[in-house]
Amino acid sequence: MLNVSEELKRRLQEANRELRRVYPSGVFEPRLIRERLARIGRFSPIRKWTGGQMNAWLAGGSLVGVDGSVNSTPGTHPHTLSVFQALAKGTRGEEHWDADLYTPLLDTDEAGEEGELAREAKQRGRLLAGLEIGVAREAIRRWKPRVIMMDGSLLHFWIDQPEAWEALAEEAEKAGVLLVGVAEEIGTRTLARRLFPDGTACADREILFGVMQSGEVFLSELLNPSGPALWKAVICSSSSPQPVGVDGLLSQEGDREELLRLVHTLTPAQGRGIPLWLDIVDREVRVTDPLVAALVEKYIDPDLRHRLLVPKRKDRVL
Repeated sequence: MLNVSEELKRRLQEANRELRRVYPSGVFEPRLIRERLARIGRFSPIRKWTGGQMNAWLAGGSLVGVDGSVNSTPGTHPHTLSVFQALAKGTRGEEHWDADLYTPLLDTDEAGEEGELAREAKQRGRLLAGLEIGVAREAIRRWKPRVIMMDGSLLHFWIDQPEAWEALAEEAEKAGVLLVGVAEEIGTRTLARRLFPDGTACADREILFGVMQSGEVFLSELLNPSGPALWKAVICSSSSPQPVGVDGLLSQEGDREELLRLVHTLTPAQGRGIPLWLDIVDREVRVTDPLVAALVEKYIDPDLRHRLLVPKRKDRVL
């Protein structure tokens, strides 16, 4: 039995009732949602390549997956240290790593606590995006791959590091390297706002859940972001009811169908919808809790470590 207070149970029941009020039964019936989506976009099937077909399309070039990871020591602001890693890994064994770290203890600017926390979160996002863009640019220079597949939407790189992103896009276009981003979480709201203009809390991932069949793509002009020159699509490439987002450079839109086929081909049918190569890169680059602890113990002097980075709760007996 779980040791849970009656008050917590009551709060959970209240939350369930409120969620049901905001998301009533029947409103998200897949057939009705699909009919409405078909009026503002189009669904189309997409087939997986055979190994020979994929190799022919790659035309001797490699596929490079790019991912990054960040993790921090336990503790409260500013007594934390964050470790960042990024990896570009090619299907021919190519690898390029980069890394960085950040601690608010070395920030000299003064701000209120709330402002400091917001700045820290923004800084972490910018640092990680910058590292991933950096290893992707290095992959273009060193290996000239056919495709660079980045973990996450290309839009978020443009938001976090606009100048570095523009440089990456320009290098990719000049070198003839195709860029594609695969986002596990669909963060847009444009479709939901069109279908449910009064449902302000509704997001695209919620209305797309369970609507698409495996091996199906949804395209709509409403998906394309208004800022950067990107195309965007939604693809259901596995048995998961939650589709994923895919985007690429608008200047490379002529290769969109092939890039979507590549994503679909590399995704396990029983997986969560992410290409296997990205999952492989993710496992290698991931900064785990034990890794952070080992690095801090090895490279940070004991007196600094215990004074600045070890929270008091570490001394708890139970």
